[in-house]
Amino acid sequence: MRRCLLPLLTILMLAACESYDCTLNNHVGLYAAFDREGTAVQIDDTLTITYGQTGPLLLNQSVKTASLNLPLTYWEEEDTLVLTVKGTDYLLQDTIWIKKSNQVHYESPDCPTTLFHTIEEVRNTNEFIKSITVTRPSVNYETTINLQIHLL
Repeated sequence: MRRCLLPLLTILMLAACESYDCTLNNHVGLYAAFDREGTAVQIDDTLTITYGQTGPLLLNQSVKTASLNLPLTYWEEEDTLVLTVKGTDYLLQDTIWIKKSNQVHYESPDCPTTLFHTIEEVRNTNEFIKSITVTRPSVNYETTINLQIHLL
């Protein structure tokens, strides 16, 4: 009888433990893709992206870049991204301003809190970027394109 009771108690104790399924894909990032006149393209030359003119480096000397996955800040209502394209005999630089709202995303006490964003407005300079279309304003765990960057 005791031999049967011990496995039964063990099973009952394990069943009583709580288990939380925190999202494994908990990266919140802005996804963007490049196009020219409706056709997907890549930037063949060296692309570097910083947060502001002197801010942290977000993308360092990427070559043949067709899409981006960049973090947005938690503390600012507007992010400033500076994109620099360097070719053999030229240097082009455009700035993108992303106005957004931030929403705290809470799943459970055992899971880390994250911040989702909603893109409200996007502006840009026109050195090599023609315009930007917000294709999906909600920036969360999904890996869907948020911005379509139309190149000149």
